Amino acid sequence: MRSSVIQIILRRDNLNEVILALHKRLDNMKANLPSEAATVEQINKYFLEQQEITEQMLKILGDTEDATTSEILGCKDAIKNFREAMKQADTKMEQLSLRDVEYNLGKALCAAWNKDQEVLGKLKFCPNIRAEKWNNPKDFSWETGKGFVPSKAVLGEPIGNLANNDQYLINPIYEETIMQEAEKQSMMMNLVTHRPMNGPSIFIPERDRGGIELKWLTSYGQKIDATKSNMPTRTELKAYTLAGYVPFFDEFGEDVYVDLGKMFLEDFTEAYGQEFDRQCLIADDDPFTGAMNMDEAEVARIQSTDESKLTYLDFRAAELKVEPEERKYCKWFLNETVLNHIANIQDDNGNPIWRKPGDSMPGRIDGYDVVESRLLPQLADLEADKVIAIFMNPKRIIHGNRKGIEIKRFDETTEGLEYGELFMRFRKRDGFLVTRPKKNMVLLKTATA
Repeated sequence: MRSSVIQIILRRDNLNEVILALHKRLDNMKANLPSEAATVEQINKYFLEQQEITEQMLKILGDTEDATTSEILGCKDAIKNFREAMKQADTKMEQLSLRDVEYNLGKALCAAWNKDQEVLGKLKFCPNIRAEKWNNPKDFSWETGKGFVPSKAVLGEPIGNLANNDQYLINPIYEETIMQEAEKQSMMMNLVTHRPMNGPSIFIPERDRGGIELKWLTSYGQKIDATKSNMPTRTELKAYTLAGYVPFFDEFGEDVYVDLGKMFLEDFTEAYGQEFDRQCLIADDDPFTGAMNMDEAEVARIQSTDESKLTYLDFRAAELKVEPEERKYCKWFLNETVLNHIANIQDDNGNPIWRKPGDSMPGRIDGYDVVESRLLPQLADLEADKVIAIFMNPKRIIHGNRKGIEIKRFDETTEGLEYGELFMRFRKRDGFLVTRPKKNMVLLKTATA
């Protein structure tokens, strides 16, 4: 009897923790209801996520057997009130133009430079006080007179003196807009596979096609022969921190908010877009390895050490090194000068066999889409054993995305003292991994010397 009473008490204690946790999460969600978004897609995505969370909460309550009717009803009423608040927020939410984002971003940059935490708080930026696992902007709210108030404790670390912290995470709404603009500067961001990362690394299971062995059973009670599946290998995808500095020559004043935000947006997206493509295509253990330097990729060679004997037949031979199931997802990646050379190949009568006068540059080679990149070797740089083009399915490249873009003022520099140049540092965390290059990726190369 005594043990059953103790079990009931323990269940009640656990139940109280569950109910308190649900109420706390609802309070946090209410405090972080956004009043603006950059796109309709952002608005729809946010409300869909919140709807899924509230449905999960209701399921938890439905599975709880030891709660009293009043406790369950109290939690359900709180969820109902939050849904009503979401409806009101949906009707009042303001859709921001790109200029609005630039203005608010510029205003936040000025505030970060001038250590104006009130402006940063109202723009829903937050201090980043963690070294490895960064803070989540949703975990902080700004309260007049109190400053940044954490909605939950930072596990394992003290909050510290927020007033002296010069590192801030950009409002996720503006971060998403920044990354959408970066996609326009990159050839690869819309093509690769994106994986969210909550920690410094994740493990990706890899195995060749046909990893599961199947058996037909033709009679009732037939013995199933033992099968040995091709077990996947676990490949680690690591994320590292990318840092850069955006220089400014003028003081941060409120009369230049739009120009300041636009300058930061353009400088960041151009640099990040190019670096994203570099890591996907040509990086050589710096710190990742791009497709062009994958040792396990298949190799197809032309008959010369330069472009002199390059024909469309070389492309066709390279394509056949990839199995047809994979080939239908593949694209050609090459420099525009190489594409121009191929398009201008002439027949015996001197007529272009592919691109006639007045035609635009072709977007396909032998029926496969072409992606041009100036990072890949130019025609004039071709020499013995040099990559001409890459044939692959870009989804084989995995981009590990750790959310968050951090900004920090930098003024105590040599450039600042000598030339009055100011810097705003930014940091973002990413990982890149080319998966299963063997039999799925082909490097078209010149002949060896």
